[in-house]
Amino acid sequence: MEGVAIADEETIENAVIQRTPRQIAWKRFRRNKVGVVSGCVALFFLIAAYLAPVITRILGVSSTETYPDALNEFAMPEGKFGGISLAHPLGVEPGAGRDLLGLLLYGSRISFTVAIITSITSIGLGMLIGITTGYFRGKVDAIVGRLSDFLLSFPATFMILALILPMTQRIEALGIAKDNGARITVLILFFVFFGWMGFARLIRSQAFSMRERDFVMAAQALGASSWRIITKELLPNLWPTAIVFLSISLPGFLAAEAVFSFLGVGVQPPAATFGLILSDSVTYWRDDPSYLLIPALYLVIIVLALNLLGDAIRDALDPKATTT
Repeated sequence: MEGVAIADEETIENAVIQRTPRQIAWKRFRRNKVGVVSGCVALFFLIAAYLAPVITRILGVSSTETYPDALNEFAMPEGKFGGISLAHPLGVEPGAGRDLLGLLLYGSRISFTVAIITSITSIGLGMLIGITTGYFRGKVDAIVGRLSDFLLSFPATFMILALILPMTQRIEALGIAKDNGARITVLILFFVFFGWMGFARLIRSQAFSMRERDFVMAAQALGASSWRIITKELLPNLWPTAIVFLSISLPGFLAAEAVFSFLGVGVQPPAATFGLILSDSVTYWRDDPSYLLIPALYLVIIVLALNLLGDAIRDALDPKATTT
C-alpha cells in the first residue's frame, strides 16, 4: 500500500498542469523581460501624467506659472542644460520661463487622453463593423467593404489639416466644447473616422473564417441565435486581436497628436503638448539644445516603451508560441 501511495504522489506531481489561455499568455508575458520593463515604464509615465497636479504640487512647480528668476537678461535659462536644478528638475522654458517638467506632465496627459479615447473607440467601432460584415456577409459586407475602400483612398493627413479649423468652429458654435476642448474633440473624431477601417478589415477576415469552424456550425445546428453566436463564440476568440491592436495603436495615435500640434492645428497655447513644446523649441535649439532634446527624449521613451509592450503582448497571445 505504501508503494502504491508513493506511485500516486509521483503521478500527481508529474501530471500536466491545466492552464487557461489567459494564464498561458500571462506566463509568456512575464518571461519576456523587455516586455515587463516596457510595461512598467509605460505605466510609470501614464500614472505620472494623470497625477500631474499632485506631482507638481509636491515639487513646488507649475505648468502655468513663470519663473523670471530662473532666466538671465536674454530670457534664457540660467545655468547649464536649460537651467536644470533642484527647483526645476528638467529646467525651464526659454522666453516665458515656465517649468519644463510641469509642461511635459500636463502635455503628456492631453496626449495620453487623445490616444486612449481614440484607440478604444476605433477598436470598438472596428470590432462591431468587422464582426457584422464577416458573420452576415452578403450585401452588408459588400456595402461596408466599398465604403472602407472609399475612405482609405482619402489622404487622411491632408484632410485633417484642411478641415480641422472649420470643424473646430462648428463644434464651438454648437456649444459642445470651447477652445482647446473643441480642438481635442475634432482631433479624436478625425482619428476615429480614419482609424477604424484597418481593424475592421482584420476582424472581418477572422470572423469570416470562424464562421465556418466546427464550434460555430455546432452552435447553429443547436438553434443558437446570431447574437449568442457572436457574443459567446466569436467575441471570446477575437479579444486577443483587439488587445494587440490596442497596444500597437496607442503609440501611433499619441505620436499623431504630437505631429498635428507641432503643425499648429492641434492643441494651442497656453496649454502644452509634446508637439507644441517641440515646435517652440525649434526657435531656441541653437542657444538651448536641451529644450529640444529633453521633450524629444521624453516622447521617444514613451512611444518606444508602448511599441515594445505591444510586441510583448502580441508574442504572449500568439497561439503558436510554446510554453514551458
